[in-house]
Amino acid sequence: MKKRRSYGTIMVDLADGRVIDLIESREKEDVVTWLSLFPNIKYVSRDGSLTYAAAIREAHPEAHHISDRFHLVKNLTDAITLCMYRVLPGRIVIPLTNEQNAMNELLTSNPSRRTKILWVKSLASQGRTIQDIRLQTKCSPQTIRKYIRMQEEDIPKDSDDQRGREHKEAIQNITDKAKEVKSLQEKGYSIRKIADETGYTKKTIKNYLSPDFNPIHGQYGVQRPGKLSPFRNEVIALRSKGTTYKEIYTSICKKGYTGSEAAIRQFIAKEKRLQGDLEDDVTAGSTEIVERKWLVKLLYKPLNNVKAISQEQVKNVVEKYPLFGTLLRLVWRFKEILQSGEKELLHTWISEAAALELNELTSFLNGIKKDIDAVENACTPPYNNGLTEGSVNKLKTIKRIMYGRNSFELLRNKLLLLESRKFN
Repeated sequence: MKKRRSYGTIMVDLADGRVIDLIESREKEDVVTWLSLFPNIKYVSRDGSLTYAAAIREAHPEAHHISDRFHLVKNLTDAITLCMYRVLPGRIVIPLTNEQNAMNELLTSNPSRRTKILWVKSLASQGRTIQDIRLQTKCSPQTIRKYIRMQEEDIPKDSDDQRGREHKEAIQNITDKAKEVKSLQEKGYSIRKIADETGYTKKTIKNYLSPDFNPIHGQYGVQRPGKLSPFRNEVIALRSKGTTYKEIYTSICKKGYTGSEAAIRQFIAKEKRLQGDLEDDVTAGSTEIVERKWLVKLLYKPLNNVKAISQEQVKNVVEKYPLFGTLLRLVWRFKEILQSGEKELLHTWISEAAALELNELTSFLNGIKKDIDAVENACTPPYNNGLTEGSVNKLKTIKRIMYGRNSFELLRNKLLLLESRKFN
C-alpha cells in the first residue's frame, strides 16, 4: 500500500485464476486466520517468503507447498549476474570472428603509424608476401619493406589523449598496490597484518590476492545509455566506410537523434581508444570486442534471440573464461529441470552448483535447501504462481487508476467486483 512500508496479501484460486480475497497485511497471524477459513486446501503456491511458509504449515500442516518458478529463476539469474560482473570485464577482447566487423573496419581504416608498423611486422612474421600485406594494409611495397626493417627502438610511440593517460596511470597504480600486497603475503603476513601495514581494507586485499584479479576496472569501457546509444552500430558502420561526421549527423538526425555532431566525434574517438586500451594483441584488426551486457542477456534468452552476439563469439568467450560457460549451462539446466517433472535431477544440480564454491550462489543454494520440498514440488504439479503475479499486476493498475482516493476496502471491493463479472 505504501512503498517499502506497508504490504498486503493477495489470494488466488489456482484452479481458475480467480482472485478470492485481499488481506491488508502479510503478517503470519493474519494469513493463518484467513487460511483457516478453508479446511479443504491441499496445494498452496507461494514465493520464498518464510512468513507465508510458516503460516501455511500452521493452518494446513498436510498441504503441499509449491515454490514459485519465476522467483526461483529470478533469484538464480540475479546471483549468476553478480558472479559474471565479478569475473568478466565490461568489454572482452576475443579473436576476430567476422571479417566484415564494422568496428574492425573503423579501426583499420585510419590506424596510427605505430599500429601500421606493428601490423606489417606481424603479417611478415607469419610468412605473408609483400603483395598479401599490401592488400591488407593498403601500404605501398616500399613502405612495407621499410616497416619490416625497422628496429624496435625506432618504432614511434602512440600519443595518448588525457583520458588514455589517466587510465594507464590508474592501472599502473593499482598494479603496484597489488604487487605490494602479494610481496607482504610472501613474507608471511596475515591479511589483518597487511591491512595494518598498508591501510587497505581486508576486502581490497583479498581482491588483490585473488587469482582472477584484474587491474582494469570491470566497468571500464561499458557503454552507458545516452542520446547516441540507439544509433551506435549505424554510426560505426558509416564511419568505417569513410562517411564524414557531418553526413553521419545529418543522417541520424532524420531518425530522431537530438544530440550534437561533436558527441559523434567524441564517441568514435572513445571507441578507438578503448579498443587500444583493451587489446592484448597488438596486431590491428585481429581482435574484436564483446560487451558483457550481451552475455548477461544469454541468461534470459536463447542465443538465437540475442542479435548482438554470435555462436562463434560465445565460443571464444568461453575459451577465455571457462567459468562463464559453466554458469550459462547451470542456469539453463535449472530451467530445464523445473519444466522436466523429474525432481530427482534437482539434487544433482544443487551438488554441481555447490561444487563451484561461488559466494554469489551460496545464499541461493542455502535458500532452496531450506525449502527443498516446495522447490521439488515446483518441478512436478501443474500449478504455479504465474496466476498470482498476473493478478498483482492487474491490482496495481486498478490502484493507480484510483490514485489519491482509494482506501483498502474500496480497492478490495472494486477488484473482487471485476473478478465476479469476469466469471459470471
